[in-house]
Amino acid sequence: MRIVLLWGLAVFYLVTGLYIAAVPFVFYETGPGVSDTGPFNMHFLRDVGFAFLVSSLGIAYGLVLRLKPLIVFGTAWLAMHGLFHLILLIVHSNLASEAGLVDVGIVVLPAALVSYLAITYKETQHS
Repeated sequence: MRIVLLWGLAVFYLVTGLYIAAVPFVFYETGPGVSDTGPFNMHFLRDVGFAFLVSSLGIAYGLVLRLKPLIVFGTAWLAMHGLFHLILLIVHSNLASEAGLVDVGIVVLPAALVSYLAITYKETQHS
């Protein structure tokens, strides 16, 4: 089950990265709370999209090779990104708001789950 979840999250982050990198303005306009963070910046959004892509590919390649360090490394940016969002929600007292709950659901919790799965991954799980 852990492997299926890791693969699912890798695909989730791959699709997210492709979406942000390919159509940054659409993401900016339609992503919950994204336009509230400041003016549109195509370069920055594409950078974020590429970071999601690299993370997802690191996780997937680590799963194919059964290498825990590569999987963990693939989750590093995701964990930092999720933690950053959580800190902002707490500092700005937005945790219980509708936007805060959406942010927790689509940024913080998936990042926490994929990080936990990566850290507790054992190369022998595929057998």
